[in-house]
Amino acid sequence: MREQILPTVDLYEEIYRLVRQIPRGMVSTPREISEALGDTKAVRAVTEMVETAEPCRDLPVHRVVSETGRPLCVGRSPEACLELLRREGVEVSGGNIIDLEKHLFSGFEAAFPLKRLQELQERLSREVVLEDRSAEALEVVAGVDVAYRGRQGFGACVAMDRSFRVLDEAAAEMEVRFPYVSSYLAFREGPLIMRALERLDEPFDALMINGHGIAHPRGCGVATHVGLILGDKPTIGVAAKKMTEGVKQEDRIPGAEIRRGGHGTIYVSSGDNITLQRSLETVEPFLGEHRLPEPLWRAHIKARDLSRGLAKLKRTNIPWDTDYF
Repeated sequence: MREQILPTVDLYEEIYRLVRQIPRGMVSTPREISEALGDTKAVRAVTEMVETAEPCRDLPVHRVVSETGRPLCVGRSPEACLELLRREGVEVSGGNIIDLEKHLFSGFEAAFPLKRLQELQERLSREVVLEDRSAEALEVVAGVDVAYRGRQGFGACVAMDRSFRVLDEAAAEMEVRFPYVSSYLAFREGPLIMRALERLDEPFDALMINGHGIAHPRGCGVATHVGLILGDKPTIGVAAKKMTEGVKQEDRIPGAEIRRGGHGTIYVSSGDNITLQRSLETVEPFLGEHRLPEPLWRAHIKARDLSRGLAKLKRTNIPWDTDYF
C-alpha cells in the first residue's frame, strides 16, 4: 500500500541513465534531459547534478551543455570539458560549441518517470478525504521537517501539546535519492518523514508537515501523500512559501494564508482527513514566537541541528534545548 502511494524513485539514477545515452560527438542540454524525465521543471535539478559531477567514462557529463553551448560540468575546468568534446569531434570556439543544433541530441530512450508521478498524484488527489474524522479537539499535534547535508537527509518529528510542552521526539537519517523538483517534494522527503514518524512513541491527534497538502498543482502535496499512508490520521500542510505554479481546485478552496504582525506569512492547506477550517483551528493555538507553528519549528531546528552535526540522532523522550535566532 505504501509503495503504491509513495513509490521509491531514484531520480538521480534516472538522470545518469539519460546522460549515458548521449552519443560520442553529440551533446544535450538540461531541457532535453528534463523532457525525457517527463517535466521541464527538472531543468534545475539536472543542471545542479551535472555541475557537481566529475566527468568519467561511465558518466559523460561533459556532453551536457547550456542552451548557449557552454559546458556545465565543473568537476574539471570548462577548458578540460571543451577539450574532451573536441576529441569527440564536436566543434568548439570561444568556450562554446559551434552550431549547437548540429550536435544536439534529443533521441533519448525515455521512461518519463516524472510524468508517471504526475499521473499518480492526480489519481491520489481523488482519494483525499476532506472531512473531519472527529469532533474532539486535536490536543496533541506532531510536526515533522527535513534538513540536508549534501545528499544525506535528516528528518525530525516533535509531538507537542497546546501548552507547547514537548511530549516526544524522534529522528531519522537516510540517503536521499530524489533531487528537489517543484511539486514533487513528497518523493524527496516522504520516505524520510515516514521513517521518523515510525520512531515516534507518543500518539498524536494530528500531524503538521512543512510543505503543502491539496494546495498543489495536482492537489497532492507531501502532506496529502503522508496522510494517505497514515490512513485515518489528520494531516495538515504548513508552508513558508506559496506554490508558484497554478493551484487549480474546481470544487474546493485549496488553502489559506495566516498573516501575523512581525511574522512572515504561512500557507495552510488540508492534507487528508481534515477540513480547511479545522486545519486553521488546529494550527492557530500552536502559533508562538516563531513564524511556523511550534511543533514544526522545533522539528525544523532539530533537523537542522542534525544536518550540521550539532545534535545526535538517538531518539529521546527528554526535551532538548536550543538557542533560537
